[in-house]
Amino acid sequence: MPRFSVAEARRWGDQFVQFLRDTGREQESRRDTLRSVYTQEFRGRTDTRIPSFSCILYALKVTQRAHVHGESVHFKKKRRVVVADQYRRPRTNAQTTASASASGQQPGSAPRVPQSCDKKRLTLSSRRAELKHGVEIVSEHDQGNGKIRFPVVPGEPQTVTLLVQNHGAEAVTLCRCQPHQQRREFSFADEQGVTQGQSLLLHPGGTYPIQVRCLATCNGCFHTVLLFEFTKEPDKPFSIRRHIAAVAESQLAKDLGPSAPFQPYQASLRHPVTVITEDGIPPDRSLKNDLEREIPLGIYQYPKSLKDMILFGPNANTGSRWAAMQLLLEAPLQAGNYQQKFQLLLHLEEIQMEVAIRRYDMQDVPMVQDRGLLVLDVPGVAENRPSVLRGDHLFAHLSSERDHSPLVQYKGYVHSVELEKVKLGFSSKLQKKFVNNLKFDVTFTFRRLPLQVQHRAAALAMQRGLSSLLFPTASCHKSLFPGAFQPRWFDRKLQANEEQCRAVTNIVTGMSRPAPYLIFGPPGTGKTVTIVEAIKQVWTCFEDARILACAPSGSASDLLCQRLIKDIAPRYIYRLIGSSRNYQEVPPDIRPCCNWDDGQSCYVYPSKDHLRRYRILITTLVTAGRLVSANFPPGFFSHVFIDECGHAIEPESVVAIAGLLTVMDPETNPNGGQLVLAGDPQQLGPILRSPLAIKHGLGTSLLERLMLHNPLYKKSSAGYDPQFVTKLLWNYRSHEAILRIPNELFYDSELKACERIEPDVRSLYCAWDELPKKGFPIIFHGVCGEDRREGTSPSFFNTAEIEVLVHYLKKLLQSRGKGGCPSVSPKEVGIISPYRKQVEKIRKAITSLDPVLRTLQDIKLLKVGSVEEFQGQERRVILISTVRSCSEYFQLDQTFKLGFLKNPKRLNVAITRAKALLIVVGNPAVLSKDPHWQRFLRYCKEEGGYTGYPYEDESAAEDGLATDLHALRLSD
Repeated sequence: MPRFSVAEARRWGDQFVQFLRDTGREQESRRDTLRSVYTQEFRGRTDTRIPSFSCILYALKVTQRAHVHGESVHFKKKRRVVVADQYRRPRTNAQTTASASASGQQPGSAPRVPQSCDKKRLTLSSRRAELKHGVEIVSEHDQGNGKIRFPVVPGEPQTVTLLVQNHGAEAVTLCRCQPHQQRREFSFADEQGVTQGQSLLLHPGGTYPIQVRCLATCNGCFHTVLLFEFTKEPDKPFSIRRHIAAVAESQLAKDLGPSAPFQPYQASLRHPVTVITEDGIPPDRSLKNDLEREIPLGIYQYPKSLKDMILFGPNANTGSRWAAMQLLLEAPLQAGNYQQKFQLLLHLEEIQMEVAIRRYDMQDVPMVQDRGLLVLDVPGVAENRPSVLRGDHLFAHLSSERDHSPLVQYKGYVHSVELEKVKLGFSSKLQKKFVNNLKFDVTFTFRRLPLQVQHRAAALAMQRGLSSLLFPTASCHKSLFPGAFQPRWFDRKLQANEEQCRAVTNIVTGMSRPAPYLIFGPPGTGKTVTIVEAIKQVWTCFEDARILACAPSGSASDLLCQRLIKDIAPRYIYRLIGSSRNYQEVPPDIRPCCNWDDGQSCYVYPSKDHLRRYRILITTLVTAGRLVSANFPPGFFSHVFIDECGHAIEPESVVAIAGLLTVMDPETNPNGGQLVLAGDPQQLGPILRSPLAIKHGLGTSLLERLMLHNPLYKKSSAGYDPQFVTKLLWNYRSHEAILRIPNELFYDSELKACERIEPDVRSLYCAWDELPKKGFPIIFHGVCGEDRREGTSPSFFNTAEIEVLVHYLKKLLQSRGKGGCPSVSPKEVGIISPYRKQVEKIRKAITSLDPVLRTLQDIKLLKVGSVEEFQGQERRVILISTVRSCSEYFQLDQTFKLGFLKNPKRLNVAITRAKALLIVVGNPAVLSKDPHWQRFLRYCKEEGGYTGYPYEDESAAEDGLATDLHALRLSD
C-alpha cells in the first residue's frame, strides 16, 4: 500500500511548482537539479512527512501536470491571475479556508486535514514511515522523521538507548549497526557485538537495545548517522538510519533558541478584487525649488507582457519575445545595445523588487494618532528592511474589511521616520473613522526614482556620444600641462607613497582622456585620500575647472565633503542633498555648505545660475539626476569623480556622467572630459535582488567591467598601465598577519603593510592572554554548532557561535588593561555576520540577555551588522560569526547570494575591517569546503591561531553532514 495517494502527492507537487515560481526557477528543467532543489530546499520547509521527489513527479505526470522525457522535466503552466498584491503572508487556517471557499480557489498553503484529525493522521503517518519490513527503531528522545536529539553536558558522558523492535510475523537478521562516519564524541555498544560487526537474529516480537554514548568536550551540536543493516528472506537486504544529535548549550543559548517553529513564508494567491484608493496627505515639499527641469524624467514602466513572461515563461504567444529577450540578455554589452540591455535588466530587477517587498507586508497591526498623523511601528525599518523614507508611500486597509469587494485602501505618505516609528499622512476619511489601536493590513512600496534616473542615464549615454568614455579604446595623449607637474601637496604623507603620487599626477595632467582614469584601491590603502587630493589639485591648478564629486551613498558623499573643506573654503563647495534625507543625520561640519534652509526648515534646490557660482558640487549618484534635469551647458563640468564606484551598478554611475560630462575632444572640449572612478572590484558590489539580472551583468559595476573586459585596464606581466589605472599598494589599516591571506587570495600578494614610527595601534593585542599564540593577533575558534531558523524568517542563526562571541567580548571589554589586553571601548569593536537573524540574536545577547555585557556603558555603540553594513569601515577589533554549520545549504547560499561560502568577496571585506585583532568563530569542517576559507583555516593552524573544536584538515573525513542528511531520505 503506498504511503501517499496520487492526489496527496499531486498536491505536494503543485506546491513544489509554485515554490519554483516564487523563487524564480520555474524554467528549470533538469531532473537532477529539480531533485536537488526539492530535497535540499523545499522538503526542509516543514517537519511534516512529505512524498519523495520521485513520488510527486509520478503524480504530476499521471495527472497531466508535467511531461517527463528522460532527464528533462517540463511542468505545465497553470493559468492564474496576476494581481498587484499577489504575494502576501499566510493567513490563519480559518481565514485561509474561508477565503479559498469564497473565491473558489485552493489556499496557497500546504495541504491540510481537519484539525481534529491532524494529530492522529500525523502519528499514523509517522509510524508507517518508521516501520520497514515490520522493523522499528525507537528511543525516548525520538523527534520523528528518523531524528533523535538529546541534551549533554560537556565533560560528562551521556548514554541513551535505541531499541530495535521486530513487529513483523517473521524473523529478521540485524547484520550490523555502525555509524555512517566516525565522530570523536560518539561510541556505540551492545551485548551481542552487533556494533562490532556480529549479526543477530531478531525473532517476531523481539527487542534488542543499542547504547549510544556521547562525551562532548565543549558546547555545540554534535551529529552522527547510525546505520542498521538487515536481511529478511526472501526479501532483499534493507537498512534503516537514525540521525542522532547531542546538544550541549548554556542558558544563554537556550534563551536565544527559536521563538517559534520554522514555518517558511508562503506566497498565497488572493482572488482578484476591485480596489478603491483614497489618496493621503504628502509632507510639505521644498518651498524653494528653483532648479530647472529642462530634461524630462520618464516613467519607464516595464511592459506588463514582460512580467507575465517572467512569471509564466514562454508559450505559443510569447515564444518569439522570449527568444528575443534571451538573445539580448546573452549578448555582450556594447554601444549598439547599451540602452536596450540596461533597460531590460532594470525592468527585471524592478519585477523582482515587487516580489521581494511583499515579504514585509503586515497584517492586523495597530496604529496610533499623533497630531493629525498616524504612527505605525515597523520593525526593521531602521535597518532598511524595508526601506522607508520621507515622501514614500504605503497602502493600508482595515483588517476587518480585507475580504470586502470593492476594497477601500488608504494611501499614506511618510512624513518622518524615527527609529522604528513611521509617521503617515492619510486622507480625512480615514482620520474621521480612526480610533486608537484600530487594526490594519499594510502593504509597502518602494521608491521608483532611482530606477527612473538610471533608465534615463542608459538612454542618454549613447545619445550624448559617451561611447569613448564607456567603451574606451585609446588616449588622445594630450596633457593639460605644458611641462612637468610639480604640485604643492595638501596631504604631505602622500609624497612618500609612489602609487598615490602617480595617480594624482595622471589625473591632473589628464593623459587618459577620453578614457576614464581608475584608482584600484584595496582595503586600507588610502583610496579616498587619493581621490580627495586629486580634486584639491585640480581645483588649485585650473581656475576654470568645474568638478562634480559623487558616491553611491550619502555617508560616502559626506566624507568627500568633510575632507575637502579642510583645505578649500566652503564658499567654493556645495553639498546637494536629496529631500528624503533626515537633516539630523547630516554631519554638523558640512551643514554650512549644504542645501538646507534654516529659515524654511527644508532642503532647497537653487537654480542653475546659482549653482554655477560653485566650483565643486558634491552629491550622491542618484541626486546627480537633478543636475541632469537642469541641463547644464555642454562642457560645464570639466571633471567627474566617483568614489566607491564598485558599490554602484553601471547605470547608477552613468547618472552622474550622461548629460553632465562632455567627452574630451581636441577641438571642442580640449580641457574637459575627465572621468575618475575609484573603487575595488575585489570587494562587495551593488546589492541586487534579481538572479536573472545579476546573471546577465547588472551586478557588475562600471569600474569592474572596465577592469575585466577592456584591454586598457587589464593587468599585463609588467602590471597595470599607469596612464589609465593605478593600483594602490600600501595598507595603512591592518596588522600584517591580518592582511596576509586577503593579500594572497585577492591582490596577487602585492600589498604591503605600511610601517609607522609612532606607537602602532595594529600591534596592541599581540600580547593578549587569550591568543592561542602570542604575537599572532588572529583567533580562529572552531565551533560545532547548528543552523537554525525560526518563525517565518528564512534567515539562519547559530547559538553555539554566539556563546563563544560573548565569551571573547567579556574578556575584551572587562580587561581594564590586564592580561596583555589594552582597554577597549564598545565603539572600537565590530561584530560581523552574513545572516540577518544572527545579527539580531547577537544584539539581543549583548544588550538584553547577558548580565555582564548589558550593564556596560556604551554597549549599544558596539556595532553588529552584515558585511555590507561594514564595507568602507574599520574597527580596532573585529569578531566574525560565520553561522553555517551544515553543507546541505550550500546550494541555497549560492542561489540567493547568502553567507560567506560561495561569495569570496564577503570573506575579503569581513577580514580586512580589522586593524589590530581578528576573531573568527565558525565550523571548520564546513568552511573548509570553500577553497578561500580552507586557505585561511590552514594559515591559522600553521601560525598557531586555531583553538576550539578539534579539527584536522582531512577532506575525506569531512564530507560529513551533507552526506549524512541525504542518507535520511527514507521514502526514496
